[in-house]
Amino acid sequence: MSALLRGLPLVGLLGLAACQTPPPLPHTVLVRAELAQLVSDQQPPCGAVREYTRHGRMDYRVECESGLVYRVQVSADGRVTVRPYEPPR
Repeated sequence: MSALLRGLPLVGLLGLAACQTPPPLPHTVLVRAELAQLVSDQQPPCGAVREYTRHGRMDYRVECESGLVYRVQVSADGRVTVRPYEPPR
C-alpha cells in the first residue's frame, strides 16, 4: 500500500474533527457580556445587558435587565467610567 493511501484515513479524520468545533460567539454576545461585567464592577448589579447602543468609539448606552440604564465610556488611557445615563437635552 502506498504512503498516500495509508495517510488518507488520517486526513479524513482531521477534516471530520475540524467540522466538530463549535462556532465562535457572535460579536454582540461578547460585547454584551463585557459591558455587563464593566457595569457590575462599578455599579449595582445589572444582570444581563438587555440592549446596548454605541455612541462613539468607546462610548456605550447600556440598558440592563433590571431596567437601569448606564453610560459606559473608556478614555484614551484605558480608564473605564460607568455612570447613570442622562439623555442629551
